[in-house]
Amino acid sequence: MESKEYSWKWITASELLCPNQCELVDAHLVPDAAGTSTAEYYNGEDDQGELIIRTRIAASQHCDLHPAVPIYCRRGIYVKFTANVRGILVQWRELSSAG
Repeated sequence: MESKEYSWKWITASELLCPNQCELVDAHLVPDAAGTSTAEYYNGEDDQGELIIRTRIAASQHCDLHPAVPIYCRRGIYVKFTANVRGILVQWRELSSAG
């Protein structure tokens, strides 16, 4: 894949990143100084979708999500900040509707 086929975004609050089928490629969570940070990634357009993964990390560390293969999200990617997250850099690849 060429880099132009991927999207990325630095988010600082819960957000729908992609409303279409896509692949979650990578995420880098930066906690704030308040304590343990928690974020959730959903296959869907909101937090009512299928939970893909919940990450939890101490404030003194960061959390990288590097799946061995991209995670297929049939209904899009929604990221929910649940506690003490400064931001997350997320990378994904949108798939064609025919794919």
